[in-house]
Amino acid sequence: MQYELQEFFDSVHDPRRKQGQRHLFYNILTIIIMAILSGHQGLRGFSRFAQANAEELTLALRLKHGVPSYSTFQAMLTELDDQMLSAQFIQWVKSIVPSDADRFIALDGKSIRSTTNGGNTKLQNFVALVNAFGHQSGLVYGMQSYENNKSGEAQALRDLIVKLGLRGIVFTMDALHTQNNRLG
Repeated sequence: MQYELQEFFDSVHDPRRKQGQRHLFYNILTIIIMAILSGHQGLRGFSRFAQANAEELTLALRLKHGVPSYSTFQAMLTELDDQMLSAQFIQWVKSIVPSDADRFIALDGKSIRSTTNGGNTKLQNFVALVNAFGHQSGLVYGMQSYENNKSGEAQALRDLIVKLGLRGIVFTMDALHTQNNRLG
């Protein structure tokens, strides 16, 4: 089975204005994904990765104007709808993963480092992610972010399960999520 990442990129809406675009949307996303897989984080990390690998990226991606700059990454990521990107990614993964790839999917949440504010008070807030991970395939089926003072991990996991639309799957998760309420 060949995983065509281009199919995913084509399904994602480019939020940038058409005027003045020097770099193709999917090339910028490709560089960001490569930077993340190489351990780089944030706009500066993406920009450093692009600059450090400029020659190879220019050749491999056929970049007419060299690698994107920091401000190009910033402009695109500021405008990109992360919820839409997540939904499109889930649809793409579902289209390439066989329906019987995983019988068991692990669900878990983790807070994102350096997002805590409010100290150890009732005003404490942080951003966290919940994700669905296939036991057998090792694939991440999807993820959902939430802020702890607006929502909770349990609700975010329920929303993710509904968004995934998977049936006949055994979900494994922390005991925190054992409740009498059933999903719709």
